[in-house]
Parts: sequence; C-alpha cells; structure tokens
Amino acid sequence: MPLELVNGHNMYYEWIDNRSGSKEVLLLIHGLALDSSCWGRFIDLLVTDFSIVQYDIRGHGQSHYEEGTITWDVLCEDLNRLITRLELSEVHVVAFGYGTHVAVKYARAYPDHVKALTLMSLPYMSTNNAHSHLARHVFPHMKQTMEAGHPHFLRQYEELLRGYTTLGPENSGLRHYFQVLLGYPAGHFSNLVELTSNSALLLELADVTCPTLLLTGEMNMTSPNSFLNASSFLLQNSTLITVPNASFLLFLEQPELVAEWIKLFATRICVHNFSRKESQQFIQMVFQPEEQIESRRVPILDIHLLHRFRVEIDSISIESGWNQRHAKRLLTYLAFHPVTTRDILCEELFPHFAQDKARANLKVCLHHLAKLLRHPIGSVNGLLSQQGTVSIQYKIKCDLVDFVAIVRQAYLEKDPTIRYELCKQLPIFMPETILVDNYDDWAVSLRNEIDAQLSHLSEWMEKQAF
Repeated sequence: MPLELVNGHNMYYEWIDNRSGSKEVLLLIHGLALDSSCWGRFIDLLVTDFSIVQYDIRGHGQSHYEEGTITWDVLCEDLNRLITRLELSEVHVVAFGYGTHVAVKYARAYPDHVKALTLMSLPYMSTNNAHSHLARHVFPHMKQTMEAGHPHFLRQYEELLRGYTTLGPENSGLRHYFQVLLGYPAGHFSNLVELTSNSALLLELADVTCPTLLLTGEMNMTSPNSFLNASSFLLQNSTLITVPNASFLLFLEQPELVAEWIKLFATRICVHNFSRKESQQFIQMVFQPEEQIESRRVPILDIHLLHRFRVEIDSISIESGWNQRHAKRLLTYLAFHPVTTRDILCEELFPHFAQDKARANLKVCLHHLAKLLRHPIGSVNGLLSQQGTVSIQYKIKCDLVDFVAIVRQAYLEKDPTIRYELCKQLPIFMPETILVDNYDDWAVSLRNEIDAQLSHLSEWMEKQAF
C-alpha cells in the first residue's frame, strides 16, 4: 500500500474493501510504539462488515519519522489529513491503548466526521501506576533480552505480564506485538512514554458527543476501575463492556468477541430498527453459564489502607502476620504495582543494604507474604515469585488506590461542575492514617503529591462557596 505525503510527511496506510458491499468504513488506530501490523487476524473478522482503513501513525512502522517532538495535536491533524485525502465523510473509529488519545482528540476536533467511537483498553499513565512501571522499568529489561537473541525472550517475563495479557509467551501474536513495541530506539521510546505521561485525556472525554463504546478486559490490572468508571461518567453517550477472559490486549486475546461487540455497536447506530431481542440473543450467546464463569473466577484481594489496615481474600479476613517480615510494606507496594521485579523491590524496601543482603531479606519477606496470601479455602497461590519477577495473582481492590485516582482526576479536571462533584467525594484534609508508618521513598513521594493536590482542591472548594 502507498506511502503518501500527508501533513508534510510520508504516511503508510492500507485500504481493505469489505466483502459484503457495505459502505460503512472502520478506521483503526494502533497504540503508541506499535504499528498497523499488530492487529493480526482481528482485521479479518471485521472486513466482512466494514471497509477497513489502517495506518501507521507518525514515527511508527513504515510512516516517516524525523527528529523532533511528536505531539498529540500533530497526530490528530495527521489523521484529519488522511481522512480528507481518502474523501471520507464519516467513519467508525476504533482505537487501542494510547491510540485512544488520538481518537478522542479527533472526535472532539471533527465531530461531524466520526459516526461512532470504540475505545479499547483506555490507558492510564501516571506516577507509580502499573502502566508507568511496566514502561519505565520492565520493558527495557525485556528489550535487552530480545536483542540478546533469545528465541523465547518472553518466557522469563510470563508472570510479570499477568494483568497485562492473558496470552502465553509462545503466542505468535503476542511475540510480534512485543517485537514491534521493543524494537523502537530507546530515545524514541522514551519520548513516547513522556508523551503519554502528559496527556489531557480525562479533560477531553467530556467534549466527545458521538456514541462511544468502551471495551475493557475483566482481568486488566493496568488501570484502576475508578479510572474507567470516571471515563464512562464523563462521556456523554457511552456504553461500557467488560470482555471476559481478557486483559489489556483485547484484540489479541478475544478477537472474535471484540469484533462482534464492535459490529453490534455499529449496527445499532447505523440501523435504528435493530431490535432489542437481537441484542439480547447476542449477549446471551456471549456469556457462559454461571457455573463456567465461577470455575474461572479470579479471587478478590481486598486491601484497606485508608483507615484501619485490613486484608480480605474473597471476604475472608487475614488477621495476623502483617507486622512481621515487612509484610505490610511489601503488600502496600504491590497494591500499586501488582507486577514487578525482585530487583525493584530490593531498591524500594532495602535501598541502603548491600545487594546480596537485600536479596536475602527479600526472599524471606516474599516467602512470608506468600503464606499470608494463600487462599484460605482453595489452593490458589496469591503471590507468585519466580525467575526474578513478583506478581499478585488475585484481582486487587484497594481503597487507597481508588482514592488516589479520584484525587488526581479532580486535580486535573477543568470542568468546574465535574470537579465539584469529584471533590464532594473527598475529605477536606488528607486522612492522617494514609501510609503513616511507611517511610519508603515511593510512599513518601505519593503522600506529598496527594497532600499538595488535596490542599489545592480544598482552597478551590472554599472559593466555590462564595
């Protein structure tokens, strides 16, 4: 397919005609540090109902890259020039991961050109969260392993990637995904990480007027539930679907199911007489019987950190053992970073110890924590530590993680009405019990950040009263 001069640079794109004669066009936007080749067979499942346009965004894949800063506004204008070049009046836009930033910006700037928006795995990059942790600390190690020529370079990171993907390390689609992701020059990748860390996505969702489908995986641990719920709340016309047996990489993990949801959503928009019964039949077909769902249900680890420290596994309280072997400190860190490495834990918990002593201490601590987190009824191991990686195997609920997400969202929110409603959920002052006995650098930094943001929000709320 052509490399065409679009918005001052050569852009690679593909146009694939649909097989049914439909005039509906679906435009795919891949994530940052990926390219259009990562969609795999997902496209084959959609081309039966849509003509497909896929492209490599600026600085990715086969599209031209020049030294210099890539901005969200430039990427948005690139997309507008491409759609204008192809003489498309209205399109269904489907975006994944950080490609959703481009899609949202385009839908805001050119609402008449977007018939509907599907946002897959809406991401959340901030200090101390799982996305940032993976990008800054884990992916560089994976890149070194891949560049060393190991044919099974993902195998040693399998447990570390739980919550990011349900796919195994031998899956060809997953290997290609990471070969593309880790194949970019270190400087270029670092610039993209900085770009995604400074996005106003939450501030822009409220301006999107077209029908929007939010798709997320039920096992996705990289973004807090509160972030997704807030996103759904901000959108004016949204449908939120949780895809079973999937995590962040929905289009690779459950391509058939995701494609069917997109088709159903587009059909209901395009054909106003699409019956409720047809929707109901499809939904019944999607979901398995309750006994099958229960058999694969992920246990819930409920961690209370805001006030009195308390831990429950499937509503069963784990009372003792938390004041030994740094168990409380270690669990608190894992609540915010459910996948990490032994080396990072040594740096966070024992920064002043010699490396050998730090590793020896951590080994004892992890063994103790693993016993505490073993399921009290079943035989599930809640903590997995092997090949240098450490990961929580349960679905985590944590009041402090949700609290931090709401504070950050309110702090960034520009709409006064939305900010006011968010602030009403928050205390005037930060509870004294938050991480009060945790002096690790990451915890002190988090406490100072939230304290400053709450102080700013408190002053703002006082002004609203007059």
